[in-house]
Amino acid sequence: MAIRLVAFDLYGTLLDYNALVDVLRVYTPMPEAALDAWRQRQLQLTKTTIAARYMDFDRVTLQALTEIAPRFMMKLQPEDVKRLVDAWAHLPAFPDALAGIDAAAQRWMHPVVLTNAVLSTARNALAYAGLASKVERIFSSDTIKLYKPQRKVYDQLLALDVEPAEVLFVSANDWDATGARQAGFHTVWVTRRRTGFAVKPERRIDDLNELAALLREYETVVP
Repeated sequence: MAIRLVAFDLYGTLLDYNALVDVLRVYTPMPEAALDAWRQRQLQLTKTTIAARYMDFDRVTLQALTEIAPRFMMKLQPEDVKRLVDAWAHLPAFPDALAGIDAAAQRWMHPVVLTNAVLSTARNALAYAGLASKVERIFSSDTIKLYKPQRKVYDQLLALDVEPAEVLFVSANDWDATGARQAGFHTVWVTRRRTGFAVKPERRIDDLNELAALLREYETVVP
């Protein structure tokens, strides 16, 4: 069965949140460590969130920042907190992001985004990065008040009248690629960060420039 839909993760896959190091440098002498702690706590909070006590991703990002700030000697005023949280909507695209999206579009494998981000934040982030017009649709965890890697989040893609075997999911996050694989999707892991897997993705690529060659193996003949 040919691939009809290519779904991309947002943060860490299309958008480079490492750019936040420069923003954090104003507030802490340990910006790299602070960003790593912020990101890890952000992900921990999504994994412990349940529907009955759901917090959207903007609030998760805010809480994670508030929790890690004292550890890195960050004395933040309300305007500083707002600036830092808002920075997640003002990240650069990875240099290879556009090539990856275009590779899907050129083969009639409709490019979409599936993200934990709030829909409005994701839209703003893609617009800032110059990618908004390149993706056909954005799917957000916030729509169903659950976070990846829960299967129902991935199942949102099936609303586009595709079967799981017709979806290729692309992510630089190991836990995300694992979740997509368990949902029955074909998966590609972009090895921006080395890590391990509970369920291995089908394929690995070093960056999204390699996606075009890989997609030829899945090429569809019907738009």
